[in-house]
Amino acid sequence: MGKRLLSLAMICGFLCTGAACNNYSIPDGNIQTESIPDENIQNESILPQNAAEDPFAQSEEDIALGAIGHGEANPARAEDGIVLPYEYQGGEFTLDYQFSSEGKLDNIGFLLFLDGKPQAYKIHDTDAKSEYLHVFRTSEKHKENFSFVFTPNTGKKGDTLNLTVISITNPDFRPDMKETSSYGWYQKHLERVLKLHFNEDAPDGGMYEERDSVFRDVSVREEKVTTSYIEHELVKNGWDGVTLDNLDDSVYSTISFDGELVYDNINLTGRDTLTVRYTICGTAGARYGVSFFLDHKPVPFDGVTSWNVTLSKGNVWTLEAVLDARKFQGFHTFYVTAVAAEGDCTSHKTESILLYTLNQY
Repeated sequence: MGKRLLSLAMICGFLCTGAACNNYSIPDGNIQTESIPDENIQNESILPQNAAEDPFAQSEEDIALGAIGHGEANPARAEDGIVLPYEYQGGEFTLDYQFSSEGKLDNIGFLLFLDGKPQAYKIHDTDAKSEYLHVFRTSEKHKENFSFVFTPNTGKKGDTLNLTVISITNPDFRPDMKETSSYGWYQKHLERVLKLHFNEDAPDGGMYEERDSVFRDVSVREEKVTTSYIEHELVKNGWDGVTLDNLDDSVYSTISFDGELVYDNINLTGRDTLTVRYTICGTAGARYGVSFFLDHKPVPFDGVTSWNVTLSKGNVWTLEAVLDARKFQGFHTFYVTAVAAEGDCTSHKTESILLYTLNQY
């Protein structure tokens, strides 16, 4: 537990100015910044930098600086400098983008969300393969321009929807349960929220990939927030100082696995099921899309890859998913995202957890 607290303390120092915004998924550590012209993106981010073999094995001697910033390239702006909504005219849409990084980040990946839902995309080339996460190799000091190319999977003429870009640091890293057993400070997220206005309807059938579900069952319910939920579940997940009186001031989420809080890994060898319970509550009227990710791809159930959530005052929204552990072979990265579908609400990503079996040994 001490190692985790050290890692969180370091990440709380992450400040990304420029075109990247919001928080680094640390409770009560939200950082809001405004967009500035893309040629002036600045980064002031502090991350522990170590050999990739062990993201927790750090000392004062081997901590170094690292930074990441990302945002839209050459956007249209209003007179006050605010980035205007992008315009969708039908067919494929291209978003010109850029990022810069310093330090030993090794690689950076990007997830794209439209109206809170995962959006598959291509990079640069309209003939390329659509993926939910593309990975970019980085160097000690790196800057790169690229384009998201995608056909929207949702949206009707007249809509103006959130288009959210979320970066994932070191997405290729996965513990091997020999030298490493957790993700440490890897796979943290940073988001940038833009707007996409629809002058035409998005095509029907916008999802790009079908995959077998690892879920046996998914259930959704909404219940009243209790004092017990606040004092136990919220506090255990790092949300201190929340009361029934100030619950509406922000948005809070929790996750548990078979009723337990897990920071690192779960051995599924010989097991039949694993129940994941995710809750979200807080600001009334806030809309989110909640998605489960396995190896950086959304996991479907009955054709659904993202569950729509509208928070209501004094209630907690709960999603329980029963995973079929017998469908798992080898090592897999698992996490949950709750991405704001409108407004300036901060998106959430849970810590990445390793789900693994030892059947191959």
